[in-house]
Amino acid sequence: MKFNFILLFLFMNFACFSQSAKEQRDPLYQNDYEAELMHENSSIVISKYKSSTVNEISLILKTEAKKCPDTKGIYLTLSDGEVLRFDNLEVNCSTSNMKNFFLNGNVILSEELYLRLSQTEIKEFSLGNHSVPVVYKEKEENLKGLFKISESF
Repeated sequence: MKFNFILLFLFMNFACFSQSAKEQRDPLYQNDYEAELMHENSSIVISKYKSSTVNEISLILKTEAKKCPDTKGIYLTLSDGEVLRFDNLEVNCSTSNMKNFFLNGNVILSEELYLRLSQTEIKEFSLGNHSVPVVYKEKEENLKGLFKISESF
């Protein structure tokens, strides 16, 4: 009886695990290229994940804020004044210490969006209603350069 119960328990856990909607990603297949910004622990990251089943490039925007803003919406203001709006994308907000929160937004790049962003600069990004001016810590860094570095690996 005990053996049957253990077998049933293992089978149920296996069934739940195999139906999981979220793929477990192996960090071995992921490369991140990050440029730090002057604004409070902010950065822009180009993340490439390539495995036998997934080939995905993402733009990850990170910053800190005194409070969690609206948790929907990522907005990119480009150097030509165009604003790319991703109203339905979630902004992750987690505590960093007693006073601040980490904000993180992720935009999966289609081929068209990848091409568009690799040929321009982002002047400002907003995660929810929290805006961050894009001023790189290193003067020679820029978005075009970050894309070129990510393409060389």
